[in-house]
Amino acid sequence: MESSEAFSELIRRCADKAFNFALRLSGNEQDAHDLVQEAFSRAFEHQDSYDPRRPFDAWLHRILRNIYLDEVRRYGHTHSVSLDAPAPSEDTSWDEILPGKDPEPIEGLTKEEMERMVQEALLSLPIHYRTAITLCDIEGVPYDKMGEIMDVPIGTVRSRIHQGRVLMRKAFEELMDGRKKG
Repeated sequence: MESSEAFSELIRRCADKAFNFALRLSGNEQDAHDLVQEAFSRAFEHQDSYDPRRPFDAWLHRILRNIYLDEVRRYGHTHSVSLDAPAPSEDTSWDEILPGKDPEPIEGLTKEEMERMVQEALLSLPIHYRTAITLCDIEGVPYDKMGEIMDVPIGTVRSRIHQGRVLMRKAFEELMDGRKKG
């Protein structure tokens, strides 16, 4: 088998896991598709830097995570709005444009609503905790591979998983409390 064919096969094998990881990082399917496409493109472009003695999926996840972090940083620098500035329309105020903090009334939580709240809690975490939780609890990646993907020692991986779970539980409880009050 030709080298590029073998590389293509490696990518095909971990495509679903890469998409799931991207979806958990970004929070929506379109951004996840874009992230995965960019990660595959960079992987092909830099396939000579892949060490076949190391797990391919960890290498690809690391590329994906780095692309996501670059996009988050870039977006944050170019998309900020001062709330002291006038609203974009003369006929409205910022209070009318921005969503309120009041939760919507809800009688019961469906499975879909519960999954949405879990995803919302996950997205509220800082990226390094979100990455650790996604890799460990959703993807089932071993700690040593997580350390390679996140470029940190295993002790840091364990710490981020623990702290991420604590923060996610708190965020989820706040979302639940907000739903009950509404």
